[in-house]
Formats: sequence, C-alpha cells, structure tokens
Amino acid sequence: MITIRPANPDTDYDRVADLLNLIEVQPVTATTIRGWDRREGFTLRREVAVTDDADVIGYSVAAHAPWVAAQRFAINVVVDPDWRCRGVGAALYDHALTFARENGANFLDAEVREDDPAALRFAQQRSFRVDHHLFESRIDLKSFDERPFVSTLDEVLASGIRIYSLADVGDTMEERRQLWSVNCATSLTDPASDGTFPGFDEMMDIWNNAEWFTPAGQFLAVAGDEPTGMAAVGYFRQTNSFYNMMTGVLPDFRGRKIAQALKLVTIRFAREQGAAYIATNNASNNAPMLAINRKLGYIPRPGLYRLVNPAV
Repeated sequence: MITIRPANPDTDYDRVADLLNLIEVQPVTATTIRGWDRREGFTLRREVAVTDDADVIGYSVAAHAPWVAAQRFAINVVVDPDWRCRGVGAALYDHALTFARENGANFLDAEVREDDPAALRFAQQRSFRVDHHLFESRIDLKSFDERPFVSTLDEVLASGIRIYSLADVGDTMEERRQLWSVNCATSLTDPASDGTFPGFDEMMDIWNNAEWFTPAGQFLAVAGDEPTGMAAVGYFRQTNSFYNMMTGVLPDFRGRKIAQALKLVTIRFAREQGAAYIATNNASNNAPMLAINRKLGYIPRPGLYRLVNPAV
C-alpha cells in the first residue's frame, strides 16, 4: 500500500532531492529545498509517496509565489523510475491539485523535460498544454577559446560601457536594487515571460536563501550612471558548474553587442573560478539570444517544456 503524506524536512528532504535530481536542470540538495522553504510569502505543500517499508518513492509540490496572480499555482510531480505507471504519480498529482484548489487556484503552471515524453503525456492527459519550449545549452570551459570574441568586449568597453560585478562595488543595497531593476525590465520582455517578476524584497529573499548566489557573479553594464544591461550567474558545487540565470539588455541599448560582452564576462568569470562548464536556458523563439549563444559556441542540449493549464 502507498501512503501520501506531508514531506518531513528532517527525514525526507535528502530523498526528495534525489528524486528532484531526476528532472531538474540544476542539482538540488536537501539544503536547497530548505532554502526554498525559507522564502517568505509562499503558499505551498510538499508531499511524498511512501511504501509500507517507509521508502519514499515519489514527491509532489503545489506552490503559489507571492508575485503572481493569487489564483495561479505551480505543480511538480516526480516518481522513482521503478514505481512509475502504478498510479503513484496520479495520486500525488491529485493531492497537489486538491491543495491548490482549496487555496483558490484556477490556473496551473508546470515544467517537464523535453527528453521525457512520458511526463509530457502525463501532463497533457490532465489538460496541460505547452506554452514555451526552452533550450538548454552549455560551453565546456576547458576547451573554450575566448580570443575570437575579445575584440567585441573591447569595442563595447571603448564605447563608454562599464561592466562590473556587485562584489566589485561592495555589494551595496543601491547596486542590488539597480541589478533587480534591470533584471525585472529585461525579463518581462523575454519571449518566455509570463508577465510577472518578483518585487525587490522578494528578489532579496531569493538571493539570501539561494545556495547558488554570489555577488561576484552578478554583473551590471552601465553607461555613465545609466544602467544598460545585466548578467547573473550562479555556482552549483555538485557539478562544479555555473548557470546563467539571466542576460538582458534594456531596449534602448540593444544592437550594440552589450549582451555578447556580458556573456563573455560571465564565461571568463566561470573559467577563473575553475568551473567545468557554464549552462543557460533560452526560449526557442528568442532568436537574438540564441544567435549570440551559437556564436559563442554554446552546444544545445535537451531543454524544457513550460506548461500551463488554464482549465483547473
């Protein structure tokens, strides 16, 4: 018999992390999940599926982030491969859906890996549809040759653009707010945007509870005192890799190769830290950023389908 019960942070999170690492793009640990739990303003429920022998074989979460519409929840379900196609995922999903509905949900978000057709079918059978296709791509930092691109960075810097990290300027609250402002403005113009973005206090909460966050990996590009763009990368110790969370340039400054310069700065930073690779995700219809990634030599990998269900 399988029992669905709330996840216990003390006894279940190591196993939950193992399950999440079957589907997540970046590695997850029990500490990662506890960091997610500390974020303020979230409505969420984590549950696990447990056998009679007390083995955790599945996990689900239903969560509402404070910066999205009150009726919009995200749901995630993962089951141990040896226990799939036995109704465990369906039971976990039903529990998560019930919690979301009890808290006013009428719209659901989810993600599945592009190379997991069974997960996509599971979601589609429950009225989810593909909203965006996100591509992952990577650069092997040991073999990357920056020489063909240095002239572009030099050209951008010579034009009066200055690029620096939060760590370079003392990681002040003023600089964090400026980074957030550019991140927000550029994220909302991304083709994969759902029209929402965390407020400054909510972003501070994310940064303060994220294992990946380092001020040295948060870069701003400015012209004089005017921000023009940003790039943020996070470090993942388990894979000795960096992930490009966001690279964006404000509309008035696009077409000046600032994004490519920022990308090169993040790649150079990751190499200096001794990382094995740097990865990123981009919407399939974000042609300008995909072109920059191809030029720099990012190698495509299986990505994600972002799913929506507006008929809960």
